[in-house]
Amino acid sequence: MTKKMRELLAKIEEQTQLAKSFMDGENKDIEKAKSILAGINTLKDEYNTLKGIADLEKGEILEGANTKDTDVKGNDSVKAFANMARSGFNTKGLSENVDEDGGYIVPDDIQTKINEYRDAEFSLLSLVDVETVSTNKGSRTYQKKADVEGFTELEEGGTISELATPKWERLAYDIKDYAGFMPVPNNLLKDSDQNVVNAITEWIGKNSRATANRLILAKIAAKTAVALDGINGIKHALNVTLGQAYKSTSAVVTNDDGLDWLDNLVDKNGRYMLNPDPTDSAKLQLRCGATVVPIKVIPNKVLKSTTASGKTRVPMIVGDLKEAIKYWDRQQTSIATSDVAAIGEYNAFAQNSTLFRAIEREDISTKDSDAIVNGYVELGE
Repeated sequence: MTKKMRELLAKIEEQTQLAKSFMDGENKDIEKAKSILAGINTLKDEYNTLKGIADLEKGEILEGANTKDTDVKGNDSVKAFANMARSGFNTKGLSENVDEDGGYIVPDDIQTKINEYRDAEFSLLSLVDVETVSTNKGSRTYQKKADVEGFTELEEGGTISELATPKWERLAYDIKDYAGFMPVPNNLLKDSDQNVVNAITEWIGKNSRATANRLILAKIAAKTAVALDGINGIKHALNVTLGQAYKSTSAVVTNDDGLDWLDNLVDKNGRYMLNPDPTDSAKLQLRCGATVVPIKVIPNKVLKSTTASGKTRVPMIVGDLKEAIKYWDRQQTSIATSDVAAIGEYNAFAQNSTLFRAIEREDISTKDSDAIVNGYVELGE
């Protein structure tokens, strides 16, 4: 994507938010919104034209790429990426993709491979609200929660009471850079296209997943942890703390230790309370009195239990994480390389390696802190 295309996307996003503002509340002005919308359509036409030109140029570049490797037939994007990696992303024809920090934006096909690796093991992104954004800063409008008292009785000849108007709030995002580096032996770079691409994309994908998991868990931990009194504590969290506003979409998120504890719970008739979902045997559900709630199990290495006062604290996060947390995904990864750089004790030149530095971009926000209970149960004597 060229710099001009990124600027157009940012302008489209900005004008879209402006048009929305003229359709909200007391400032509603349909004519202004229509005028802005017409301008947006013009910007979109310009963007699509530039994209068409870029796609044609990209086709010419791929056609002229080095084709010595024959083990990956019919996949020009993989071959082109592998050749770029070998040349240190120094291909003249791709100079339009130079990022501000000197890296090269990963092509869409390779970004898809990275996302596949990111989701290969348990990713907490599947539990939260993920939105792909095309700009580095922005915001979304949400209606504030408020008690509504309804209409008042109108006496004959009486005055109609004014109703409370909806209140709005903005949830902003500010995309941040997250980076790391990986040394790749130069003899690996001489290997097949597929091996080169797999080595790089697997590394980026795994670290991308770990980054997202860490950011999401930090948002959950920002809410005060609450001790749950066994199964009754889970019931109370669902019925009272969360209530009907969130109960129907809630789940219990725990780890392997929590699964082991839940798997041994029995009711007064000796029946196990944790059972497979009858509609999908791969999923689990817990019978909490009158409520049946889905169970999401995260590996211990991702969601860790802790020890305090000789007891094990097992996480039991109850609620709707999609309502609680918003993850802004820029879906943009850039890579830069060096075969002479030295980072810490690692010297690429001396060790006949190439250092790959990857940067990805994302942000995370608390959307509704009332939607979850950051709970735990204590096990042990």
